Amino acid sequence: MVRVGAPVLIREAGADDAAGVGDVHAEAWRVAYRDLFESRWHAVFVARRRAMWATRMAELGPDGVVLVAERGDRVVAFAWYGRHPDNPHDAQLHAIYAHPDAWGSGVAQTLLDEVWAGTADFRRVRLWTLAGATRARRFYTRAGFAESGLIRERDFGDGRPLLEFEYARRPPRPAFR
Repeated sequence: MVRVGAPVLIREAGADDAAGVGDVHAEAWRVAYRDLFESRWHAVFVARRRAMWATRMAELGPDGVVLVAERGDRVVAFAWYGRHPDNPHDAQLHAIYAHPDAWGSGVAQTLLDEVWAGTADFRRVRLWTLAGATRARRFYTRAGFAESGLIRERDFGDGRPLLEFEYARRPPRPAFR
């Protein structure tokens, strides 16, 4: 369990953080998306997220950044962002997840504040989220994101495409430059 108010350290992730990032990703998926997928497929998708980060961390290009939030010696949240693949003036927030034990502790907002620092020179920050991800959609709306109007279907491998909505917002500008 993560103590609310316990100090949090935000830092750029390294290869040795892959297991911690994978655990956060998998546990967040296990809890948040359990009603969106058939149980058999849900278990497969959770296992994939737990295992994928060693490879993903090794393949990050120069425009990809993974930040982790640590409390004590444990990764409790992460964010992955970089230059948008279709528009070099925009950033793409590929993922931001907190471990369910950290939900409601403020750690995701603290992490998002660091994402803003890293994306300040971009015109917009864009992200995709599942239509059924109510908790995530509320978080993005509270953080100032709005639906851009773009919608897509995404098949995660189970042959049952789900709707995703794109959200976007301008990053806050630093007070002094």
